[in-house]
Amino acid sequence: MGRSKPASPNVSRRDFVAGAGTLSITLGLGGRATAQGGGFVSTVFGGVWEREYRKNIVEPFEKETGIKVLLKLGLSGEWLTNSVVNRRSPEIDLLLLPYPDNVKATIEGLGLPLTVADIPNIKDVDPVWYDQFEKTGVGLDYVGYGIAYREDLVPIAPKGWRDIWNPAYKGKLIIPEIGQWGSWEMLVVTARLNGGSEDNMMPAFNALRQLKPNIKQFFRSGVDITNLLGSGEAWVCAMTTNIPAYGLIDSGKPVKFIYPAEGAMVGLVSYHIAKASKNAELCKKFINFALSKTSQEAFCNGVIAGPTNVNAKMNERTSQRIPARENLQLFSWAKIIPQMSALADHWNQEVAF
Repeated sequence: MGRSKPASPNVSRRDFVAGAGTLSITLGLGGRATAQGGGFVSTVFGGVWEREYRKNIVEPFEKETGIKVLLKLGLSGEWLTNSVVNRRSPEIDLLLLPYPDNVKATIEGLGLPLTVADIPNIKDVDPVWYDQFEKTGVGLDYVGYGIAYREDLVPIAPKGWRDIWNPAYKGKLIIPEIGQWGSWEMLVVTARLNGGSEDNMMPAFNALRQLKPNIKQFFRSGVDITNLLGSGEAWVCAMTTNIPAYGLIDSGKPVKFIYPAEGAMVGLVSYHIAKASKNAELCKKFINFALSKTSQEAFCNGVIAGPTNVNAKMNERTSQRIPARENLQLFSWAKIIPQMSALADHWNQEVAF
């Protein structure tokens, strides 16, 4: 499995801000959020993810240690911006961030070093989920990006990324809107398929212009995918995680989800402890608990995601729905982040309707 290169220390603050694109500057957590009496403040995503995270990690940790975990819902861009602005007196002790915000946090130098001495279970984490954050962050779980399609409607089933250019899908394909999850991965895959790379992204736009006749709509959320594939308005969805696809499959829709032959792009969420946190030691205990084999198995099987602990065993259902580590494609987010503003401009000029 290839490795994402560590975030470059040469990325300037100006590049970081430009790369952040449309990060919200809404900083409020409803006043300064603090956890009193042996606790800390962290972040959490909503829906099923939150339910499984609380049930399989947070509540068992609180019961075992007596340490209170105060979770804040919201958007990762807001959490990141909050942490940049309040770095000297952080409102959030423990950031849980997805790509690319976790790499932005690394570039910005927000996190404390995380060591095996302080967090012993890091020794069991695949190094790829640790080294890329310059050992100031560590991954919790990962998902793969692939292709979902209507088995009953497509004349030819896609097997790889190149297949989405098939004219048979004219007006029936959906791909992510720029800035949404999966969009940067879409750009990198397209560049790579056409002789480009993170250092040369222009081939992606030539190819995406050729793809436009196939595109029905750019999706902004899993709800869009569910509605468009579920109704049959779209036949193929490229660069989605397994979650909305299997939601449709489990509801009885004739949908199939594949990880392309060229490899699955990857999404990851990771932990980062604010440098000035007064509750850093509590956060380290929590991360160690979350990375344990027991916690990883319970949580990842619950949310249907890949574990970062190499010793964790997934049940049959989860194993069938997540990509194997060796089939993942990673790339250098540190090279893409400084280009995000320019890439978004190109997208809006050349790809968007």
